[in-house]
Amino acid sequence: MHFFIFTILMVFTTSSLLAAEMLYPAGEEPVELPIHSPLNAQLPRSVYSQEDKKAEAMSLYLTLMREDARNVWAPFQLAATSAEQGQTELAERYLQLSAKRGLWYYYNLLEDNAFNSIQQSDTYRSILAETKVRYQLHASRFEGKPLYAVPNGTPPAGGWPTIIYLHAYGKAAIITPEDRLLFAEAGVAYIELNGTQMLAEDSFRWSNYSEVSTQSAIQRTLQKLTPQLKLNPNQVYLTARGQGALHGANLMAKYPQFYAGALLIAPQGDINKAQHSMAENKRIMIAYYDRQNFNEQALALYFANLFNDKNQVEIEHFSQGEDEIGGWQERFNRPLRWVMGKAPDASPGAR
Repeated sequence: MHFFIFTILMVFTTSSLLAAEMLYPAGEEPVELPIHSPLNAQLPRSVYSQEDKKAEAMSLYLTLMREDARNVWAPFQLAATSAEQGQTELAERYLQLSAKRGLWYYYNLLEDNAFNSIQQSDTYRSILAETKVRYQLHASRFEGKPLYAVPNGTPPAGGWPTIIYLHAYGKAAIITPEDRLLFAEAGVAYIELNGTQMLAEDSFRWSNYSEVSTQSAIQRTLQKLTPQLKLNPNQVYLTARGQGALHGANLMAKYPQFYAGALLIAPQGDINKAQHSMAENKRIMIAYYDRQNFNEQALALYFANLFNDKNQVEIEHFSQGEDEIGGWQERFNRPLRWVMGKAPDASPGAR
């Protein structure tokens, strides 16, 4: 997570849009500094070096740590920066303070390369074990937790067709009023799940190692909600973005008996992509964007080719995101209806 410090620093020299996209754990957002605070003073960009930015970030975190005695994130980031700079004793001291305040960000501590210099120390290992216990106690209530919306009225014979949505990395399950309207008009039940690994408050991911836990979370949810919401188990469709879309593509390839079709948007992530597909007679749409790098675009095309042999596959390449054209409803309403067999083609559009 040492890159997090760099991101904090970029707030001082980049646009407000970048700042709006930054994600902090609940209650850990940086405080607004007084306008005359020396921390607000900026050097000319020409002499504003990376070392200056790192130093300013540490000053910011020191301020946060002093002003909020419960802040877990600030001493954690100071520990990461100190460890990266080889100041192992100082790193352990800050890490102990973060643990004393209740550190539970297990995956951040486990996977941050900044801590490589102290990973063999008794202090680090002890704190990692404590953090894992707190994580398990806290995160188990939220990992894989579903939110859902069902149309009003009587379900069709066999039950409601069902959309399962897998979010992108670092997101959480959320259903907006626009989502509810979209899926109610389509006559389908809609289920979003939190990812199976919790990173921070309202921030989840799917496993970086395998799609198995994702499949298990979906099936547990469906087993519970199918009789409760009168869902149709033969009409379950996957929709997914980013890391969720990579998991969704693997699920369609390996467990096609559970899913009737898929809309996969900008797949990316670390799990190994499926090498073979058992899917047959499915409708699958895959979308990717100019903003994705070459490997991510190639991944989308890989899955389009993987599924193409025995299924109906559509692929769309977009130069811009949905926000520029009015959102999800403007672009993916008709493609989603096509996946469900309710539209004659998958052309992007609202109707």
